[in-house]
Amino acid sequence: MAKCRGCDKEIEWIKTPTGKAMPVDVEVITIVTLKGEVVKGHIPHWATCPAAQRFKRK
Repeated sequence: MAKCRGCDKEIEWIKTPTGKAMPVDVEVITIVTLKGEVVKGHIPHWATCPAAQRFKRK
């Protein structure tokens, strides 16, 4: 398993529909959409990483 270079938390890499790699938190979450659909997925790691600002492109 990979680790974030900013906060050292374990992360996974997934491919987006466009083929780009995106880091996500390992934990799987469940959400309910506005239409009432139940969906399972991951939170993008940049949304929870305390060091995310270090990796933003200018």
